[in-house]
Amino acid sequence: MAIAVPAVRYRRIAAELRRLRELRNLSAEEVATQVEGVNLVKLSRYENARVQLKPDVVRKLLDFYECEAELKEVLVEILRDKHRPGWAAGFDQLNSLYHDLIRLEETAIGNKSYESSYIPGLLQTRRYAHAIISSGIFTTPSVEARVDVRINRQSVLTRTEAPLKLWAVIHESALTMRAPDGVMVDQLDKLIQWSDLPNVSIQIMPAYAPPHPGMSGPFTLLEFRQRDLDLVLLSDMLASNWVESPGHVDLYRTAFDEIMATALSLGESLNVIREKRDQLK
Repeated sequence: MAIAVPAVRYRRIAAELRRLRELRNLSAEEVATQVEGVNLVKLSRYENARVQLKPDVVRKLLDFYECEAELKEVLVEILRDKHRPGWAAGFDQLNSLYHDLIRLEETAIGNKSYESSYIPGLLQTRRYAHAIISSGIFTTPSVEARVDVRINRQSVLTRTEAPLKLWAVIHESALTMRAPDGVMVDQLDKLIQWSDLPNVSIQIMPAYAPPHPGMSGPFTLLEFRQRDLDLVLLSDMLASNWVESPGHVDLYRTAFDEIMATALSLGESLNVIREKRDQLK
């Protein structure tokens, strides 16, 4: 079984098709009569993401709209991705948004994450992940299955070709969670190890920091080759949602820049992690 194209991506492609048509001042009727294999009903469904998008039809529409080559390549490549097997495809009980996150992490080039309460999933040890997940309210899939998924996600950071660039800002309070013996020591050791990777940067937001945008809550900004396709994920206990509008995504991009500027430097952050670890030994 292959992971389907993320629903958020279908919506993004649909929005692009509608935007490009309107940019050319073309009516739906004009497009339907001039593009082979397209009629009014199909075009409406494509522009509202209410039907499976076929790469050949999308390409015809993009060519007709004289879409720039780079954007066209990215949009068509997104549709091709659904034919590639995904390691999480067997975890059918995961919600669709989590499947979307996994697929998007695999195709992203960058991840900028602010976490206020716990270590980001991409940086967690198995024991830490088990402690976090077992405290949740969900019973399916099992805790072990969810832990397996979380740990497998980390392969994007160590893959040989174009590993994901992760920049994580973690609030200091997340370093002092009470957990079974050894869990936090191992987790802080792992953060130090992750910091050795050239594609992983970790900053700590000190408890004494002045007000900053991260106080509104944690978020993850996923970056792609085409900046207009960048997305922000907002999550809470019961629901998560994507911020898709490029203008709104840019607001979070600016917010993350301010968060980085407020947090400790990379060197100072590493020292804090080491100090917290040593205090727990």
